[in-house]
Amino acid sequence: MRTPPLPRWPATWPSAWVAPLVLAAAWSIALANEPELAAQRGLVFAGGPFVLLAGLHARLGGYLHAPERERLLPLPIEPARHFRAAGPAHRRGLALTIVAGVGAIAAATLPDVARCGWLLADFLWLALAAILIEPGIAGVAAYAGRRFPAGHWITEAQQFGAGGWTAEEAAVHLYAPALGIGLATLVAMPGQLTLARLAERGSASSQHWTLLAAPMLAAGVVRLTAGRLYAAGLWEAVPWLSEATRRLAGTGAPAPRPAFVAHMHNPVLQLGTTQLLRLCPLLRVRLAALLLVSGWLVVRDLPPDAPRIALWCALAALWLSPLQVLARERRRNAALLAALPLPAPERTGRLRGLEGALLAPPAVLGAFLFVRWL
Repeated sequence: MRTPPLPRWPATWPSAWVAPLVLAAAWSIALANEPELAAQRGLVFAGGPFVLLAGLHARLGGYLHAPERERLLPLPIEPARHFRAAGPAHRRGLALTIVAGVGAIAAATLPDVARCGWLLADFLWLALAAILIEPGIAGVAAYAGRRFPAGHWITEAQQFGAGGWTAEEAAVHLYAPALGIGLATLVAMPGQLTLARLAERGSASSQHWTLLAAPMLAAGVVRLTAGRLYAAGLWEAVPWLSEATRRLAGTGAPAPRPAFVAHMHNPVLQLGTTQLLRLCPLLRVRLAALLLVSGWLVVRDLPPDAPRIALWCALAALWLSPLQVLARERRRNAALLAALPLPAPERTGRLRGLEGALLAPPAVLGAFLFVRWL
């Protein structure tokens, strides 16, 4: 009989999509400005890891950082089920990151199909290494996120990594993501060099094919051992990580509510606006970035090529990302509003007016740019 999946609190949207899209758009512009294939290959080798790193913490959060890990930990649930429960969100975030990278390369190189194919081969080889190694990041973080005896080499590494800034047991979470992507880059590099030889000379020796396959087999070993490392450290690592997270969160006192919110007559709109301002930082900066890029495209009268469209869409997505927060808080809002004497539609927690206010700027700017470019 199939084991039912573990619950989540609350059900959330994928949160690992904005940063990779923004970085992929900038990467695409850099690729488009390089005329030589060799220079573009260098940008793929240097920029691909940063695209993968951009949303890594968000897509790996379900393994150890998610609140359901701490809340379910006292129950007799096997670590393998916890590991599997975090897998879907991780795979969705990684798939979207890879698609963003593929789109960036295609937008910068098409219609040159041959050049696009070779650059995509380089990036997808790196993506394959990341697919195998990223679960190992969670496994290593769980295993090394425990308390070890005094004098143990992991204890010394924890003390050195923490540096007095965080709890020693939580230090591994600061370094494991970047080191994991670095390992994926190292694993993919021999294969990328082999692909470069194929592109230049049309053939490769047996040594090159060995360099193509052997590191990826080592990455496969990392993937196979990830679950065992995770199971060995889950029970101890999650409590230490939760305690360190609470310390960094401060006193828990919320930011003061702006005065204009108190003058709103609709209590539902007051609740949603307060949540938006407290949970979504730098709203004005996001809007300013979208307005500046839109104005730059209009004033310079630049043609609508793929990199510029990708940059504008990425900034629009960054501005619209608070919609995720409103959707995530909808069930909580409905529970808070259920006891108030409000009409039934308002007790659902849906904030249509606030959602419309967020959708209006990119909709108006996008329509204006579309009409201007026609």
